[in-house]
Amino acid sequence: MPESNRRRNVAIVVTLLILILLFLLVVMTMCPASVHGTAVVPAPTTPTAPTAQPAPQRSASAPPAAQPEEVLTPATLGTPASVAAGSAFTVSWTGPDNAGDYVTIVRTDAAPDSSGSYRETRRGASLELTAPMEPGAYEVRYVAARSKTVLGRAPIQVTAVGATLDAPAEVTLGSAFQAAWTGPNNQGDFVTITAKAAPDDAYASYAETKSGSPVTLTAPVETGDAEVRYVSGQGRRVLARRDIKVVAAAVTLAAPEQAVAGTTIDVVWTGPNNTGDYVTIVPSDAPDGQYGNYTETSKGSPFKLLTPIMAGSAELRYMTGQGRRVLSRRPITIVAAEITLSAPPGCKAGADVSVAWTGPNNRGDYITIVPKAMPDGRYAAYTETSKGSPLSVKAPKEAGEAEVRYMAGQGNKVLARVPIKVAP
Repeated sequence: MPESNRRRNVAIVVTLLILILLFLLVVMTMCPASVHGTAVVPAPTTPTAPTAQPAPQRSASAPPAAQPEEVLTPATLGTPASVAAGSAFTVSWTGPDNAGDYVTIVRTDAAPDSSGSYRETRRGASLELTAPMEPGAYEVRYVAARSKTVLGRAPIQVTAVGATLDAPAEVTLGSAFQAAWTGPNNQGDFVTITAKAAPDDAYASYAETKSGSPVTLTAPVETGDAEVRYVSGQGRRVLARRDIKVVAAAVTLAAPEQAVAGTTIDVVWTGPNNTGDYVTIVPSDAPDGQYGNYTETSKGSPFKLLTPIMAGSAELRYMTGQGRRVLSRRPITIVAAEITLSAPPGCKAGADVSVAWTGPNNRGDYITIVPKAMPDGRYAAYTETSKGSPLSVKAPKEAGEAEVRYMAGQGNKVLARVPIKVAP
């Protein structure tokens, strides 16, 4: 073999060796486990029983903040010897003032972790507590929050409180009346009126005692035996009660026996005239509590009342503003108004059409011309009947069968109609 060929073959072999060494170096860098014979174990595909996990640990570089040891040195308390039930009183204290420590008032035999009205000591060296409503022997305690250790106690007597009430023996249902009172006037105390049989924690119309004496209440709209009660804001304990009777008011209604639909009538009435009371007119079969056109009694007597657009039996009803109770009723017959319409049999689209009419001419009544297929209650161009008769109404822009309609301003009801043909 010539010398030049031999050198070339040696160079090729050396180059291949170098490439092989480079390849092995790359593989060792990327996959050390496989190179060193360590198999890569895949994750298990079958479920395994859960194992208990250790509590999370802080890293060595961030140790947990040491909580200061609770100081359990004795505390002192300064309190009055006695307080009235439900009243606020002041407590002074000295003590360790650990985070969360508090001062509370409880029964003398209460467990160490019991609490009533309380304030945390961080609020200051003088704290305000509220006495319980139940009279008897109590104690004010200084309690260490973490261990619930009682560090100080002071005895205190809670004395019973009384109240008095003065109100009329009889009131008209739904009426306002006054009730005078005496009592502790603690925060949230109130005077109320309820049915005599109502539970002690029930209330209806009420006024807080902070507004002074007397207070104004509103009688229920149910007749019968009731009570005026002085009730504590804490625990809703009844401190005083007074019997009161709720009686019906004398109510009368006077009006015409018959009226034309959509017209106004005069109504003369007598009654309690309580806030919100009104007289309404409804179909005679309407359930009590429903109302139609109405006028409030605050307008005086007599007043005007608008009759509905209907025909048949109806009722005038005197209604309470509180609870919508019917106190009196009077029948009335509503008759339909007589209406005529006269218009040409045909017209051009968009033209002005002269319409002669007779009818009630109630407030808001109008005449319109609409396509015959248009539902009742809808309208197009119109002219109010207050313009007189005849009046001019613009025809629809679309050709076809149409109608001239007399419409009630109250409810957009069609009271009369005649056909008209609109030409292109």
